[in-house]
Amino acid sequence: MKSLRPPSESSLPVAISSLAVGLEGQIVAQSAVGERSSLKDKFALHLYSVNGKHLSSVPLDEQVTAMCVTEDFVVLGTMQCGLEIRDLQSLRAAVPPVPMRVPVHSVSVTKEKSHILVGLEDGKLIVVGAGQPAEVTAA
Repeated sequence: MKSLRPPSESSLPVAISSLAVGLEGQIVAQSAVGERSSLKDKFALHLYSVNGKHLSSVPLDEQVTAMCVTEDFVVLGTMQCGLEIRDLQSLRAAVPPVPMRVPVHSVSVTKEKSHILVGLEDGKLIVVGAGQPAEVTAA
């Protein structure tokens, strides 16, 4: 048994608010520092190996509400109406964020990795083409 403890410079409690596991056992977690009711929450994204070894972290400006891990990417949906595609190893943005206009509740990548399905707070399902990074557009 292994405990994952996100690195933090704060003395405030750190909570894992979102978690996803990749096909090869990679673990991606979002942490939030501070009180849930505070507008000053600080979010971060962390990558762990299948054995629980911390591999990398990046700060986030937005709260993740949906997460999906593929072989090469982490797809994030945010409360601030964004869809982000990040490199799985570095956790850096692979393409600029795609605006969704309303908060994202779920994300899923098709088996062929040709499209990203995005469920929105208003009940709509948006299909985003997942071609080469320069070709990613909302449909």
